Amino acid sequence: MLKFKLTMPKPNLRWYRSSKKELLKIVEQQNREAWEQEKDPVTNKKWEPRKKPTGGHPLLKKSGKMFGSTKFKAGDRPFDFKATVNVKYGGFHQKGTSKMPQRRWLGVGSNIDDKMIPIFRKNLFKGQIKFETS
Repeated sequence: MLKFKLTMPKPNLRWYRSSKKELLKIVEQQNREAWEQEKDPVTNKKWEPRKKPTGGHPLLKKSGKMFGSTKFKAGDRPFDFKATVNVKYGGFHQKGTSKMPQRRWLGVGSNIDDKMIPIFRKNLFKGQIKFETS
């Protein structure tokens, strides 16, 4: 008679519920870091400089209202992250216009994977499933 014992990780079907807050913190942190470094959070490229003469304040930081009013939320589906902002001009900077270059300040790039993978590992599987024959 053949006997065997198989142990494997037990999938956590509610993994996103237990991961959502941690993933949102990473998204928010990545966007804040990109903002501070004046670069696109998706492509990681520096924002195009301002045309002279336009003042000495850092890019997109004249009053601090745009990023200061930005609120990040995680939706109910995996990787459904949203940001709201209380200034109308945020969208013009995000997408650019015919007279202003795009200076995307919200988004998620591929460089975020390394920060998210440990959270997936921690929450995707909880416990073990054991199969035995006798």
